[in-house]
Amino acid sequence: MTNVFFTLLFLIPQAPFVGINCDLVWEPKTDWERIINALNESGAECIRLPIRWCVVEPRQGEWNFSTVDDAINAIPDSVEILATLMSIPSWANGVNPDDCEGWYDTYPPKDLSDWEVFVKKVVDRYKGRIRHWEIWNEQNGVDFFRPRSDASKYTELLKAAYLAVKQVDSDCQVVLGGLQMNGIIPSPWSAVKVSGYLEDLYKLGAQKYFDICNIHPYVLPDEGAEYMMQLIHDTLNLMEKYGDKHKPLWITEVGAGINDHDTAKDQATLLANTFCFARKELRIQRVFWFLLRDTEENILGPEETMGIVTRNFEKKPAFFAFQRVTKDGEKAKPVSKE
Repeated sequence: MTNVFFTLLFLIPQAPFVGINCDLVWEPKTDWERIINALNESGAECIRLPIRWCVVEPRQGEWNFSTVDDAINAIPDSVEILATLMSIPSWANGVNPDDCEGWYDTYPPKDLSDWEVFVKKVVDRYKGRIRHWEIWNEQNGVDFFRPRSDASKYTELLKAAYLAVKQVDSDCQVVLGGLQMNGIIPSPWSAVKVSGYLEDLYKLGAQKYFDICNIHPYVLPDEGAEYMMQLIHDTLNLMEKYGDKHKPLWITEVGAGINDHDTAKDQATLLANTFCFARKELRIQRVFWFLLRDTEENILGPEETMGIVTRNFEKKPAFFAFQRVTKDGEKAKPVSKE
C-alpha cells in the first residue's frame, strides 16, 4: 500500500512555482513567435499577463477582445496564466487623458457597477483557461493608483471584483493586487512614500476578498535575496497577526536591471537565489520574475534591461539561471555572489 501511495504521489503533477512577467498584448505581433519560443525554452510554468479594461472596452459598450484572445491563444496550454485586471478607460473614470497627472487609466472608476460588468465579462470569456485573477497592480503606489493611494477605495474595488469573479466562476481564485515592496514599508524608488498599506487593508476587512496575498519585494543585487526574504517574512507575520496564517503568498514581481557584464552576472545570481530561497518558505506558492524580454524604454525603473533576454532576444546569464531553476526545482542550490 505504501508503494502504491508514493507511486500515485509521484504521478500527481506539481503545482506551478516558477513564473515570468510578459505583457504580450503590448508587444508587436510580429515578435510573438519569438517571444513564445523564449517562454517555452525558459521553462516558465506560469505567466503574468495584464488584461486592460481600456484595451477591451475603450468606449462604453464597444468590446474588442481580438488582441487579448490572440495573446491568450498564443500561450501554450501547459503554461498557467495569471491575469491582472487593471487600467480604467477614460469614459469610466471621467479623466481626460490629455489633462491629468500620471497615466489616465490609473484613476479608479466612478461607478463600481461598470467595473463589475468588465470583471464578469472577462472572467466568463476566459473561464476554464484562466483560474487566477489579480485585482489591480501596485495600488499602494501613486504611479498605479491616482490621484493618490487609498486603501479604502481599493478595498471597495477589490470587494466588487471578488464578488463578480466568484459569481461567474466559483472555482477560481482572486489574488490581491501586487503591493510595492512587502506592503509594509514604502518603496525606496517611489516619490510618494506609503507605509502600512497592507495592515490598513486588514483593518478595513479586505482579507475576505482575496484568496491569495501578493507583494513585489524588489531588492538590489547588493542587498540580495536574503534581504528579500526578510521583507517577505514581515509580510507573513502580518498576515498571521490578522488570522491569515494559512493563506498563501505570491510574489508576482521581483527582478533587477543590468548595466554591464558584471551586473548581468549579479542579475543571474539574484534570480537563482530568489527562487531557491523562496521555495524553502512553504507559504510562498508562486514567484514571477520581472521580466521575460527587455522593454523598448524605461517606464518607472530600468525595465529596458530587466528581461532575461534582450530586445533582440539575446540570452543573458539570467536566462540560463532561470532555465536551471525550472529544471532543478527543489534541488536548486543558492549561488555565491563570488
